[in-house]
Amino acid sequence: MSLIDDYWDIEDNVSALEAVRKSGRGQEFEIYRSLIAKGRVLLPYLSAEGIAFGPSRFLGYKDNTVAKHAKREHRNGRETTPRIRQVLAQEFGFTTWNTSDAVANDHFLRFCSALDVKPDDVARTFWITPEIGDWLADNSADARGATSENTERNKSLEDEVRGNMSLPETTRNSMIKARVGQGLFRRRVLQAYDKCLITGLAEHRLLVASHIKPWRDCRHDPKQCLNPNNALLLSPTWDALFDKGFVSFSDKGRLLLSERLQKKSRLALGVEDLRVALTEGQASYMSHHRLLHKFEDAL
Repeated sequence: MSLIDDYWDIEDNVSALEAVRKSGRGQEFEIYRSLIAKGRVLLPYLSAEGIAFGPSRFLGYKDNTVAKHAKREHRNGRETTPRIRQVLAQEFGFTTWNTSDAVANDHFLRFCSALDVKPDDVARTFWITPEIGDWLADNSADARGATSENTERNKSLEDEVRGNMSLPETTRNSMIKARVGQGLFRRRVLQAYDKCLITGLAEHRLLVASHIKPWRDCRHDPKQCLNPNNALLLSPTWDALFDKGFVSFSDKGRLLLSERLQKKSRLALGVEDLRVALTEGQASYMSHHRLLHKFEDAL
């Protein structure tokens, strides 16, 4: 059995899984339940009943069925996982890695419970596609955070992204939500950093996922627009200071204060000598922010 060629092959395999799941009985259904229970690398997808999950070792083989899979002697996640990564990158325009995800895992356990399945006690990873990332973010208790206002200029830029037919609709929708720090972008940033870079505040409902290279300058490229490396997780005050160019950072994380920031405001912040731990990825984007807000002379 050969590996999948494209996203259509994944969708065909999902349809095969769904047909057996919906049957709810028979030998193939028992095989399906076993596949789910043993799943370690899983692709979540949306069904009529909500979120569902397909194992990587099933989805990665072309024209797969539950019956074929049960008879197959060679089933190797080391070949299906890289292939699924390639196919998802081709489909959505950026690389998606299978990673641990506490929220997705909670949904997986509820999915198993509905099937009356006891999943293996193993570490699991999940492929979070744009559609699933947005769904999980919208169904999360800390989904909102602060957002910026929706100006006519921003609406025009969103319409431009919406009309970019070179990208799948799900990717475009995620990119539009990313403008206000929501959806898949917010989930990725929260997972990457967990707390405010400066204050250490870890109350997710109060934090803002903010682009380093502004959304308007990376809106054509999902590899930048949805990338947590191109982001800081900040409390609202620090987000406003960074977004408006009153503060920036050197590549090594030294806080830079704009000359436009009033002296009393500098004193109120009380952080003249602050240094933060930027990742290498964040530092690679920070030069754009410094150049945009004329901080280069401050280095």
